Amino acid sequence: MSLLHLPPELLRQIFDEVGSSFFHEDLGRLTICKWWCDFAVPVSLKRITVVPITLRTLVVSEAAKTPNKPKLKDSLEDLNVELGGRLRDVSTPSPEYLSEAAAFEETVNEENTENPIMGLINDLSKLANMAQQSRKLRVLRIRVRRLLPPDVDAVNPSVNYLLSSTIKAFLSLQNLDALVLDSFVGFPSPPGKQGEGGHICSVIRTLLPTLRTLHLRMRHICPDVLKPRDSDNRLRLEVVVVNLSLVSDVTAAMHSKRCGSRVGVLQLQADMKEQAEAIASRMASRKIVRIISITIPKLEVQSFDVLTGKTMIMEEDMGWDEDGKTVVEESEPESESEISSLSDF
Repeated sequence: MSLLHLPPELLRQIFDEVGSSFFHEDLGRLTICKWWCDFAVPVSLKRITVVPITLRTLVVSEAAKTPNKPKLKDSLEDLNVELGGRLRDVSTPSPEYLSEAAAFEETVNEENTENPIMGLINDLSKLANMAQQSRKLRVLRIRVRRLLPPDVDAVNPSVNYLLSSTIKAFLSLQNLDALVLDSFVGFPSPPGKQGEGGHICSVIRTLLPTLRTLHLRMRHICPDVLKPRDSDNRLRLEVVVVNLSLVSDVTAAMHSKRCGSRVGVLQLQADMKEQAEAIASRMASRKIVRIISITIPKLEVQSFDVLTGKTMIMEEDMGWDEDGKTVVEESEPESESEISSLSDF
């Protein structure tokens, strides 16, 4: 029997098995024919990765779609956002998309085309809005690195571009199964609204009742992020990893800082471990609960396994869930004075 004659429900299952990556590898695979496209496009939109150079085109193309074309919000299940690099990597949309979307002034305007930073800020806000409308979205990964001006040394100041209002919009999703938020940069307040950034940890904690996997690394963090609002119910969480180390980024900061406080690094590590133990006791099917941090003066990245009590040395480029070499003998206790410089970044 020809593929064309199979029942639609069976065809949808076949295309689902093929998966989004098949079409992302070669977009020409979407354009076999109109019949094929009707099944292929929704599948290609289930799992997407967005980087600065593709973000503008995505936002403009979604705004320009006619009602009969598949929308991202109707298909999206897994969103991966990778941000950072050089400002020159922030692109403007292709001419054909600009011509199609000319009527959408809120998307294509002078502010976006003449000021790439404002364009990026606005496009990220629109992407967050798309995510909020995506009722099938279950997996959200946001990895944020510094965005540097074009053609300058890496030591030059980075550019703030992911606002607190935008990251909170991303985190307002209530049906997530997995959240990975890995950020080496802070989330500044919107222009003209200094001091209105709010507490990101308190937003993340509202997601704890529905999540199964949580990976976190933020420039500012506190134990509140692992405190569920409901103190009685068991949690669906299976994996929790909080990474306090910032040493892999080209920055003066080596360790996360406590939100709104100058509490020392050792105290933050101890408090995070204590809260991790508390949340582990609430997890019905716990598999991994770890706190990753650094030691001084060796600057070793170590992972403390809450469930086993073991401490492991993590090699560069190891996954957060991977097991490193177990630390057999405890080193001499570090003092807050030894690492006081880490609290000043």
